[in-house]
Amino acid sequence: MRVLVTGGAGYIGTHLVVDLLSDGHDVAILDNFSTGHVEGLERAQRLAGRSVRLFSGDIANPTLLKRALQRADVVFHLAGSKQVGESMQHPELYFQNNVSGMIALLSAMQQSGVTRIVYSSSAAVYGPQAQMPLTEDAMLSPESPYGLTKAQGEQYLDWMARRHGWSAISLRYFNPVGAHSSGHIGEPFEQAASLVPRALKVLTQESEPLTVFGTDYDTPDGTCLRDYIHISDLSRAHLTAMTALDRSGHRIYNVGTGRAHSVREVLAACQRVTGQQVPHVLGDRRAGDVPVAIADPARFRTETGFMPWLGLDKMIASAWKWWQDNPSGYTSDKPSQTIDAREPWPSTRCAGAEHW
Repeated sequence: MRVLVTGGAGYIGTHLVVDLLSDGHDVAILDNFSTGHVEGLERAQRLAGRSVRLFSGDIANPTLLKRALQRADVVFHLAGSKQVGESMQHPELYFQNNVSGMIALLSAMQQSGVTRIVYSSSAAVYGPQAQMPLTEDAMLSPESPYGLTKAQGEQYLDWMARRHGWSAISLRYFNPVGAHSSGHIGEPFEQAASLVPRALKVLTQESEPLTVFGTDYDTPDGTCLRDYIHISDLSRAHLTAMTALDRSGHRIYNVGTGRAHSVREVLAACQRVTGQQVPHVLGDRRAGDVPVAIADPARFRTETGFMPWLGLDKMIASAWKWWQDNPSGYTSDKPSQTIDAREPWPSTRCAGAEHW
């Protein structure tokens, strides 16, 4: 397959690139590197031993989109802003990046005749009043601009499937955690807003103690409950979804484990894995957070056979390895010759792969 990945230089994108290339697909990337990393993409290529085709620029650029979509079979749309807290402070940025950007992509896809897409959605589309565990049919009532933009993206795909016969799958991520087993790619901790990287950062840098946002929720230990999924399992879910793009229509799947962990449980797991207690202080609730978010993954498992393999300790251990091996995260900000858009859909080995 010839695949375009928007946001392919990001945390999820680089892991997906490794799996796509390793699985034999030809991959093009469109990324403006506002949050993605050139070095992460270069490392992903070396891990897979093959090259990508890079289109560096914004998804709102119609000329660039047209070039990137040329001869593509499938699109993975991962580009966009993704932090709940930031979206509460700057909703206008999320409307611009997540809504306007997606509209530009869908328009360019229709014009280019590309009608298959896997969309990066989120459990943030659900409301706090929904019954747990969350099924895909639960009421949508997002509590943040981020969640709202993801719900709107799903609605756009509904209409493209109805009116134009598209085949679309929306994956409602729960909480991705961890890093590639090699330790070569992962989530740069300076950008991460989720619990696990923030906790591990406290253990390795001279920083303030971790703040636990809210201890008075109606949960067993008073802290929020979340469903975490290993980044490698999440990447695998995308490949599974791609194989399911075999008929028209828009399908929605939860991607989680079906098991929730509280903030206190995650901190205890961090201590088990690292042998260190995470310094933390108790704080007030954070705007936009919901008390409990647990996936019911039954639909995805039943219809595609997908099941996550890795538990919480494995998630934390891989993130810990990534951070220990890369205490400064990614350092390079310039592409090398391993990223080259001059030739379409390269399939040759990536320079430097033999050293990994």
